[in-house]
Amino acid sequence: MKFAKSQISSPIDLRSFLGEGTEIVGEVRFTEIMRLDALVTGTVHSDAGTLLIMDQGHIKGDIDAGSVEVGGTVEGKITARTSVKILSTGRVHGDIFTPALIIEYGAVFEGKCSMLSGKSAGKTGEEITHVEQKPGAEAHSLTVADASR
Repeated sequence: MKFAKSQISSPIDLRSFLGEGTEIVGEVRFTEIMRLDALVTGTVHSDAGTLLIMDQGHIKGDIDAGSVEVGGTVEGKITARTSVKILSTGRVHGDIFTPALIIEYGAVFEGKCSMLSGKSAGKTGEEITHVEQKPGAEAHSLTVADASR
């Protein structure tokens, strides 16, 4: 399956799909692109792949991937080497470590965000910029500039 108007440059083929009604407990590993409409309790890992968490998707655990797009719910830490995008339907309750963060209007983000340079995206100890949204605060679009520029 190809995505016609996807902003994802590479890879473009959907290789993995966990559908609604599926529940996984443990560790999930994938390559390229994975669409998730299921409930995952545990960790999700990919060296460079893209994780698409759809509206019905729910992850209770940590995510480590190339890029992450959240339309559902994440309860845990997200580490992304390229970017994290929280869609208007998305809910993230946990810390985010990524070089680029996009939060759409209506999204919920409760946690801390450490903006990492591209070289240190896999290493959560090297903070460049720190963004925090207080619990209960109204969600707004957020743009964060890299402090090292």
